[in-house]
Amino acid sequence: MFRTEAELVDRLVQYYQKYFIVKELGVGYGISDLVIVRNKADLFRFLEARNGVHLKHIDEIKVFEYIRKRNGVDLEELISKHYISKTKMKYSIIKNLEDVGAIKRGDSKYYRIPSFKLFSPTVTAIEAKLEDWNKGLAQAIRYQRFANKTYVAMDEKYVHRADKSEFSKYNVGLLSVGTKIKELVKPSDQKPSDSIMRYKVSEEIILKNKKAAKTEKHYLV
Repeated sequence: MFRTEAELVDRLVQYYQKYFIVKELGVGYGISDLVIVRNKADLFRFLEARNGVHLKHIDEIKVFEYIRKRNGVDLEELISKHYISKTKMKYSIIKNLEDVGAIKRGDSKYYRIPSFKLFSPTVTAIEAKLEDWNKGLAQAIRYQRFANKTYVAMDEKYVHRADKSEFSKYNVGLLSVGTKIKELVKPSDQKPSDSIMRYKVSEEIILKNKKAAKTEKHYLV
C-alpha cells in the first residue's frame, strides 16, 4: 500500500491528529518516528512556562535533579557524584543551568530555583516499518526507556509476517496501517525504565518547537 515509511508515518499523523504529536524525536535510544504525548494540557502549560528555555544535555538534567533533591550542593560533591570533569561541570553544565534560571549559587553551594521545573510526559512511541518487523520490534523495545507504550506500525500488506507472540512477550503493540488502522497487539501501560529520559523528551520538544518556529515548518501537530 505504501511506497515509503514516510508515507506510512503521514497516515499515522492523520489518524492521531487530535493528539499532540512529534515526528522523528531522538532522546538517546534511536529516533522514534512518532511520539504522542497523552497529557497534552499539562505539556502545553509546561511549554508556556518555559518560554523556549531548554536543557541541552542529559548531564544537565541529571545534575539539576541531584541539586533539586538536596538543600545546597557544592561543586566538589557534584563532580564526585557524576564523574564529570571540573571544567565541564563548572563552565558548561553549571553555567547553562544558571543561565536558564534553573539554579543559583549561594554560600559556595548551588540551589534549585523553585520556579524552574522539569516535565515528565506520558508518551506513546511508534516505530514505522513497511515490512521489517524484527528491526521495528528491537527499536520499540529501546523506546520503553522513556515511553509508557510502544508500537510497531506496519503496512497492512506485510503485517501478517510479524510474530505476534514476540510482540506480546516484550509488551510492544502492533498496528496494521492501511485505509484503516487496526491494533493487532495491544500493549499495557508501563512505567518507563529511565526517568531522566522522560524529562529529555520534553526538553527535546521545546527544541523542536524553536526550530519549527524559525523555519516555519510544522514538526508538531
